[in-house]
Amino acid sequence: MRRSIGRSPLVWIRNWYLRRKAALHQTPVDRYEVRIARSVKEYQDAFRLIHVAYVYQGIEPVRGMEMRITPQHVLPESTVFVAYEGETLVGTMTVTLDSPAGLPLDHDYPEPLMRLREQGARMVEFGSLAVVRKCWHTGVTTLLNIAAHTFAWVVLEATHCVMGIHPRAAPFYDAVYNFAALGAPRPHAELDAPVQGMVHELAGIRHHMRRHFRRPMATGLTPGEHFTEQLPPNIRMPEGESLAQLARWKLPRAVFRELFIEQSDRLDSLDERTRQQLEGWRSLRTLNGRQGRTVSDETVPYGLCVVRPGEEAA
Repeated sequence: MRRSIGRSPLVWIRNWYLRRKAALHQTPVDRYEVRIARSVKEYQDAFRLIHVAYVYQGIEPVRGMEMRITPQHVLPESTVFVAYEGETLVGTMTVTLDSPAGLPLDHDYPEPLMRLREQGARMVEFGSLAVVRKCWHTGVTTLLNIAAHTFAWVVLEATHCVMGIHPRAAPFYDAVYNFAALGAPRPHAELDAPVQGMVHELAGIRHHMRRHFRRPMATGLTPGEHFTEQLPPNIRMPEGESLAQLARWKLPRAVFRELFIEQSDRLDSLDERTRQQLEGWRSLRTLNGRQGRTVSDETVPYGLCVVRPGEEAA
């Protein structure tokens, strides 16, 4: 857990104000549904929303209906969360587990991430966050963060989370989610914007949330309890799946082919490490083929009590 000793009074006041403004206790538990993407439409919605959001911010040029797909999105280590209001996508965030292919932030902060690996950190990166304009400040980002933190801590058993954000957002993520800067801001490797690398230890989120966010949500539980003990009812997550089973479930072969072969040229521009990682998971037939097949509409049980592996549920 990161210490706050030595912070100036102005930082304390700023953080208090930002936490109060965040109003996590007002996050709705019946307006939106958050789940893991697994259909072509859900992935298309998410990738196009990311592109549109970046264009709106002026950090990426307009390319019609193009989807923004990072190299890591083609790998099993990436999990795309989507937030829907009815049938309409309103937000998305991607959680990427570290692998031999690296993380997106390696392009901007390779040295700090390498030091974390050398110290034994099992890292995930939160990224590709986008929310439609009309749903800003309505709880979508909070729900996506609850889902992402839970997934990283419980399912992926990560120890650290990193992210790359605009420097203007750094005080918010410091105050609300206990992130610390990885160093000074740097020019983004791909986008026309600066980037601030951030990191926090996932084990510290429990204490941080319980200390600073004590007002209950509509469920009767505090935001901290939803981050660390029980998901809100409007966040759906597969239960009892191994990582290998989850990887196959969330990105079936036909969906992979449709997204990354038929509708985009993402596979043509992969670096060598990413391609090697991908070839260890997908067959050459899948990577080279052009004929898809129907995806079975199998069901997976949902609902997850947030218990750290090795602990027992109450």
